[in-house]
Amino acid sequence: MRVFLSHKGVDKEMVRRFEKVLREMGFDPWLDDDAMAAGAQPDRAIQKGFEDSCAAVFFVTPDFKDESWLASEIEYARAEKRKKAERFAIVTLCLSKNGVQGDVPELLKNYIYKKPAHELEALYEIVRALPVALGTPTFR
Repeated sequence: MRVFLSHKGVDKEMVRRFEKVLREMGFDPWLDDDAMAAGAQPDRAIQKGFEDSCAAVFFVTPDFKDESWLASEIEYARAEKRKKAERFAIVTLCLSKNGVQGDVPELLKNYIYKKPAHELEALYEIVRALPVALGTPTFR
């Protein structure tokens, strides 16, 4: 189960914490640095990342501004939502940084977004929104 993690580079350290936990839970997070090999065409690699995913998580901080890829990523997510319907989730988390709240881009305001107070609450919102059923824990 691939989960696309959309963020700004300055927030990479925070997003890597989510990636680590999601991977431990059995998901396959798509994170740009890890998913794109040297020489890859970014637009094609990003679009393929969305096509292979069951969800897109947008980490909206005050740094989440459109500097070239944001509108494309949102459009890719919306296209996957239209194509996959209930089998694809668009998860928008509006996070504070130094007491300043991120602004949800207009293209994402058509979807419910959450303003978690901390990272644990944000993880809960991600897991709750994913279009998959988590199983009963078993011994390894």
